[in-house]
Amino acid sequence: MRRSRGTVSTNSTHSNSAKVLLVDDSPTVRNIVKIYLMNLRVEALEADDAARALKILQLVPVNLVIADINMPGMDGITFVKEVRASRNAQLRSVPILLLTAEKNVDLRQRGTEAGANAFIQKPVSHHELTETVRQFLSKA
Repeated sequence: MRRSRGTVSTNSTHSNSAKVLLVDDSPTVRNIVKIYLMNLRVEALEADDAARALKILQLVPVNLVIADINMPGMDGITFVKEVRASRNAQLRSVPILLLTAEKNVDLRQRGTEAGANAFIQKPVSHHELTETVRQFLSKA
């Protein structure tokens, strides 16, 4: 495991594995998601806030982003808007899955309009997370 200024890389033995960026202010949620992703043989990168995630995305090409919709500072919907507004075409097209405990239709509609590709219900279930991630990574 490698740590540097809020990022963690796991499963890095697979140099050509898909890279998934986890963005959540909760280390517990990030750890649960990482555990669920282990069998998918992806490299998991972490950010504890959206601003840090945007910096990582400028430096490292990723195949998928999983971000919490409710974070202090920049929320998940604003984060999605920032990614979609990027000048980098590859970055603009990266699939973004939003984690949310809310079942609010209006919130999900705002997320979709911002450019989110799908939503994963919190508490995160192993099956829902892995199947959704598999689906989006198979399209990449």
